[in-house]
Amino acid sequence: MLYSFNLLIICIVIYVFISLRANHVDAREKNLHAGPAKTNVNQDIYKREAPLENEPPEAQGMPTADDQQPIKTHQGRVNMHVFEDCCGGSLDQLRNNLLYPLFPNVRTTVSRLTVSPQWSNYGLRIFGYLHPSETEEFIFAVASDDNSEFWLSLDESPENIQLLAYVGETGNEWTAPGEFGKFASQISKPLLLVKDMKYFFEVVLKQNTGIDHLEIAWRLNHDNGTFSVITSEFLSLYGDESSLQMGDIEHIPQTKASYDRLLESIPSSPHPVGEKIREDPRDHIYKYKMLDESYLKDLFPECHYKPSYVFTKQIERYQGVYLVHFSSVYPNDYTRQTHDLNDEMCFYTQDPSFQADKGLAAYLTEVEDPDVQKIDTGEGPFWQRVYDVKPLNPASKQTTVVANSCRTAGNIVMSQDHAMHIVRAFLKALHSREETRGYSLLRVVNVVRREDKDVGSRYLVELELVGPHSQKVLVSRYVYAQAEDSSKQMFLCSPKAFNWNPSATVHVIVAVKNQARWIIQFIREMEKVYRATGDKNFNVIIIDYNSSDMDIEKRLKKAKLPSYKFKRMEGNFQRTGGLQAGIDLVEDEHSILFLCDLHLYYPVNIINSIRKHCIEGKMVYAPVVLRLDCDASPRVPNGLWEVAGYGLMGIYKSDMDRIGGMNTIEFTDTWGGEDWELLDRILGNGLEVERLHLRHFFHHFHSKRGMWVNNNPG
Repeated sequence: MLYSFNLLIICIVIYVFISLRANHVDAREKNLHAGPAKTNVNQDIYKREAPLENEPPEAQGMPTADDQQPIKTHQGRVNMHVFEDCCGGSLDQLRNNLLYPLFPNVRTTVSRLTVSPQWSNYGLRIFGYLHPSETEEFIFAVASDDNSEFWLSLDESPENIQLLAYVGETGNEWTAPGEFGKFASQISKPLLLVKDMKYFFEVVLKQNTGIDHLEIAWRLNHDNGTFSVITSEFLSLYGDESSLQMGDIEHIPQTKASYDRLLESIPSSPHPVGEKIREDPRDHIYKYKMLDESYLKDLFPECHYKPSYVFTKQIERYQGVYLVHFSSVYPNDYTRQTHDLNDEMCFYTQDPSFQADKGLAAYLTEVEDPDVQKIDTGEGPFWQRVYDVKPLNPASKQTTVVANSCRTAGNIVMSQDHAMHIVRAFLKALHSREETRGYSLLRVVNVVRREDKDVGSRYLVELELVGPHSQKVLVSRYVYAQAEDSSKQMFLCSPKAFNWNPSATVHVIVAVKNQARWIIQFIREMEKVYRATGDKNFNVIIIDYNSSDMDIEKRLKKAKLPSYKFKRMEGNFQRTGGLQAGIDLVEDEHSILFLCDLHLYYPVNIINSIRKHCIEGKMVYAPVVLRLDCDASPRVPNGLWEVAGYGLMGIYKSDMDRIGGMNTIEFTDTWGGEDWELLDRILGNGLEVERLHLRHFFHHFHSKRGMWVNNNPG
């Protein structure tokens, strides 16, 4: 009996011991998922001196794998992606880059978390797995020039990463190599890591100019511990990319630190960077339901339309660019580059009241204040002086000459009085018909004016109306008004054979060779447009000069597009020849061709914009693209309008065939001037050109390195 009792006591003691041990381990495990662990100030003090360059990890006080079998996933390297030609020192500038994070210039690996490429204007993304060799609390640190961040997951999943340490936010912060204590943000809180587990991590660096370096270090959470750079024995690859093509991107992880920020349309923001990215009804005009066309039949009397600026004979070589005039818009679409410091004063010098010696101060008129004794010292500050000012709207005084010379100007803005004069005349005609009498104006969405001095003006009027049953519809119609006589009532007519086709198919054509990153991005842009609009009447055409860096046709087959065509060409790259090959693939002569480049960011309303500004037999469309600065992006769109470029052109297939297509004889192996030559023939064949700055239409900054050779010596 006594023996049984003693045996029971022993079993109870063993059970309690096992339970306490299990609870202790469970607490340590939960601590991992609950966030950073607190430092245990009572643990043993391990005083560590700075390690020698070749000193082994165990001598440095770092975790070592001597007492365990090597983990098979240890490969001693991690993935590194390089993004070149990216200006600025902040990580926001890197993340706003169109190609980040899926389309690096270089994919490679490194064996430790310390690099110094000795280069400028680039970004790095380093990612892989970290393998601690013991269960302990670790502290991490980062040093870099310029900004950098170190992210670590709570496990092997990229979805669970959290920011532990960083250098700077604005791009102006930096440290010396190994200087881990310059900013408090450089050092993490203690974090418990468990032996035999692997942890996904990510490091992001942005370098502008000057010395460049990056170090990620760690130490155990012991007093007086010394940081050591994380080396190969604790690292492994996220994935082996050695056998992949640059066009293969599905394997690249997207995380909270690095995700595809630019695939979707630009979101609205309570604090937009400049009015130019503010939401505008024109951006989503494709969403409006159109008013039944039968309601508009014979709404206005038909009138002869033959503008004085339409030519009937061939013009001299490269003179067409000087003969095209800009249209004006209402309301203000904020295409003016208000945040660009380049040539900013050119916008004001057109004003006759501008005085060069006084600058903008000339617009202020001082008002006498009897309660303030004026002492003219010639220097400020003048805290109590008061002034009068007249409303200033330089956009309304802009001309085509200014738009061509001032590349920050944007669209000419029509005055409200003038635009509403047209709108009221339009509504008067609408309300004179029984079918449309019940429709009232909800909003003026868009009015475009092409002025013909001393003759008249053509208008595109786009109004949001509300019907008798509260239904909202859009009317979009071209009208013509003869030169105004203030003594007469406004008279609108319908220009003969000048109507746009809302269902015309648009073919977007591009010629390429060995530009996998940009080709994929172009396809994704087209997918973005299709996803947003659901427009099935557009087609993507890619002419490929035997690219070796990706299978373009395979990527097109997977793309979510309404339709596409692909043709492979042999020989050297030819822009004119490639575009003409794409034109030849189009069978329907009553569809629209849009000749474009590869490095573009497209507004989601691009197809709608092309359709309504292309009139078969009458007009082609040459939208002006904003060429982004090196450190700019669609979210921070600083740059200059490409007012001299006509390489982006919308034109009906029948009109392209009539003028002879692309000049493949003179521009066989060269480009640069082929767009001006095409413009000459367009104008010489009696077509007019609609010229407008298009919102959210950007040409990305990119290097010429690795691109096609242009044999044009000019």
